[in-house]
Amino acid sequence: MVRHCWALCVFLTVCLLGDSVSAQTPLPPEITYDIVYVRAPRYGDDVITKMPEIKDPISVEAGTDLILLHPDGTEEILVQAGNGAVMDPSVSFDGKWVFFSKVDDVTNYNFQRRDAPRSGADIFKINLETRDIVQLTFQEWTPNTGIGNWSTDHLTANPSGTNYLGYGIFNLGPSPLPNGKLIFTSSRNGFLPNKSYTFPNLQLFIMDQDGSNMEFIGHLNLSSALHPTVLMDGRVMFSSYEAQGLRDQRLWGLWSIYPDGRNWAPLMGISAKLNFCYFLTE
Repeated sequence: MVRHCWALCVFLTVCLLGDSVSAQTPLPPEITYDIVYVRAPRYGDDVITKMPEIKDPISVEAGTDLILLHPDGTEEILVQAGNGAVMDPSVSFDGKWVFFSKVDDVTNYNFQRRDAPRSGADIFKINLETRDIVQLTFQEWTPNTGIGNWSTDHLTANPSGTNYLGYGIFNLGPSPLPNGKLIFTSSRNGFLPNKSYTFPNLQLFIMDQDGSNMEFIGHLNLSSALHPTVLMDGRVMFSSYEAQGLRDQRLWGLWSIYPDGRNWAPLMGISAKLNFCYFLTE
């Protein structure tokens, strides 16, 4: 019997449950609503299960499914990943949709590029009433054509002699905004982080919740950004690998930005950044 580790996707919180916890255990009586999360396979105490974190945000275990947990403790598989993996679910404000990122095939990867899957990851949404799934991104590749002699294809040299990535485009962390937009991070510009403790470089983008009107807002994400989440005052907070005020190349900070790309600034002081980063790497 395969045991599982459960990842409750509220920001980056991970909760590991032992064998003594039953999947049929009812939730506390005050919880009367469904909980959506991703569940990765667990292969015992001696085998490491891949889980995305700040150093390897695209490292994830094949067979990581999207799960709906009901208040009575029963579970429903919303998206079965197969050789792929589901990441970063978030719920629309009306409760009708779940946005998520999905790696199509984790097992086909480029070992010369930190085992980055060639399929990349795209953003989808699933309707909780009909179970219809809509794909919102399609491996868009938008490198800086002013430099680099880039290929038209991120996976191969086309035409011959041009530069290419050799791995997929990663669209991660979709999160709804009050104005009907969706904010997310993407590696589609092909940047490399200017520090070596993460890969690839992810920058902030917004789009309509049907996938249209894509806009790049993270022009200052030269190191990387992860998990944008809207605040009560309309700002978006996100974890940032920028270096201002940080004395160690392993540290990430919490930053904020307006959804239109203005007012990019630190959200918390240095001590809070250190605590946050410690939490993420545990």
